[in-house]
Formats: sequence, structure tokens, C-alpha cells
Amino acid sequence: MNAVRILLALVLAVMPGCSSGDNVKLDVTIEVPVLFPDFPLATPTEKGLSAVVATQVTPALRIASFTISSELCSNSSGPDCRELPLGDDYLVTDAPARGYLYSCNAPNPSAPGARERKITWINYSDKTWNFLEKLWLPAGTFNPGIGAYSENVVGIERRIDVNNLPLDEKIGDWPMTQYPMLTEIDGNLGVPFAKDSSFSYIADPSVAHFPTCVSLGTIGVTKNGVVLYNAADGRGEDALAREILDVFGGHPAINHYHYHYIPVRLDSETLDGGHSGIVGYISDGFPIYGYRGDGGREMSNEELDECHGHDHGSLGYHYHATIEYPYTVGCYKGASVEKLFVR
Repeated sequence: MNAVRILLALVLAVMPGCSSGDNVKLDVTIEVPVLFPDFPLATPTEKGLSAVVATQVTPALRIASFTISSELCSNSSGPDCRELPLGDDYLVTDAPARGYLYSCNAPNPSAPGARERKITWINYSDKTWNFLEKLWLPAGTFNPGIGAYSENVVGIERRIDVNNLPLDEKIGDWPMTQYPMLTEIDGNLGVPFAKDSSFSYIADPSVAHFPTCVSLGTIGVTKNGVVLYNAADGRGEDALAREILDVFGGHPAINHYHYHYIPVRLDSETLDGGHSGIVGYISDGFPIYGYRGDGGREMSNEELDECHGHDHGSLGYHYHATIEYPYTVGCYKGASVEKLFVR
């Protein structure tokens, strides 16, 4: 807070006829996203500024915070957003298991990633992370263009064409280098831009005798036109917990914008019984639905199988989004994961 005291002292110094005993109202904009991420709107007295100006001085502090909340954190049916299990130890390469990511790729400790010593929202001793204290890249003026999404079923194939920008045009203020405090945590230099892609999935997928592993890179596509990556970063660590995403849930790999989880705003359709609607398709052809099951209750890993899905009546087999690792899919349940990917 020394910087705040200096700022107020300078204001008093340059205002003619103003002394520390005067009743002065200041309009001060202070950005303290990392040093004080939970700093509320307050008067100088409440934050110990009365040593510089009298207690009558009441500046309006507009704080730019890099934290967000979520409706998933305000209901009683889901996990505690302040103590989410860190997914680092939940990556396996030998066989699938409930709550784990069955990865085709072993962890690569030399891959780029966030700087662990700079992360303040992970409790390393308890191996949990706090969604409400995590830092995110804010919205701003960045505008890479209008997103695109089209879906057509032809014969046995579901053809989806996107340009990999959000259809709802919600994207953060990339590049992140504009925010040095965030760049200190995660040195991602990427800048998203439009990239036409076409996917061809099995329109009527069947369940395999044994699930298959999930690779790095694209594992599916959302109906918002943005592709999905699995829950791990290149190091095999929990990407959502560790890496800086924007407040809309995505970030670029160089220029390839993607999600590691389903942004809650995409879970906007409600079916009969309160069940979420489809939010995207996975590479084996099965759909992924939003966070809610029957009765509109938030789903958990305990209610899903080793691939993060279940067979649910007339909906058939499908995956679900959760706020618990692995967030989208833990493995491929489908008999075929072939796809056509055109750049």
C-alpha cells in the first residue's frame, strides 16, 4: 500500500490550498490484480491510509481484479471450488480409471508451462486448488474476428466446420504480454487467430470393448466453435489449475485457441428433467453434455465412469462436463476415434 500513500500524498501536494485536514474526495483508479486479488472496494481509513490524509477523505477505489466466480461455486450439489483436487497425480498411461486422465502421452517435465513458484492459488501440501483465487486474463479490446460453426450429418458422418474462434465472440485480451504480472506466472506469448478446421465424426458411435487413451492436442470441438484439449498440459500437469486462461475459459497454443474445460456459459440448454444439453462432440463421435444431470443437479466424478461419461436412458452414452479433473473426458469410450482434420 506504500504506492497508494505516495499517490495520495502527491495529489495533495499539487492541489492548491489543500491540506491533510481538508475534506477531499478523490477518484483514484488502482490496478492491484496480483498483489491484492481479493481487495474489496474500501475507504482509505479501512485500508490504513489515514496516515496520509484525514479520515474524512473518501476516494473511490476501482480495483481491476483478475479473479472470477462461477455459478458452479454457488450451489450445494457440486464440489467445493475452494478445494478442488489438483489433477497432477491423476494422469495414467497404463489403463483407465474413474477420475483419471488415461493419456497416450507420458508427462514431459521439460515442456513449457506455468511457473510453480509464482502460483498462489494451489495448496501444494493438500494437493488442492482454489478456483475463486485463481488468476485469469481479463476481457479487453482484443478482437480476432467473428467465430464460425456449422454442423451437418451426411450418411454415417457428422461434419463440423469451425474457424476456431468463439461463436459468441467472448475472448480475452490477448496477447497476455500486456499484463506483466500474469506473464510472470505463465509465459504464454500466443495470440489467437482464425484457423479453418473441419471435423468428421461418427454420427452414430458405438461403445468399444475397451476404452482407448486420449492424446495431446484436439480431442473434440464445442458448439461454440472452439476445440477442446484434454485436462493436462504438455508436462502432464493439471492445465486448468496451473495455466493462465482468459475469463472466458480459453487460451492459445501459439495461435490455436482452445478450452481445457467447458466454460459454464456454454451450458445454456436445458432438456426435460433439468438435464443439460449438448455442448460439443468428442473425437469418438459421442456428445459431451453440460454440468447438469437429472433434476438439474451438478454431476460429479462418482456418478460417471472411467471415461467421464454414462449411459443415460434415451440420451444413450455420453460424456459430461464437471468442475472436477479431468473436466471433460478421461478416455475415449467409442469404438472409433478417427476424424478428418483439415487445416
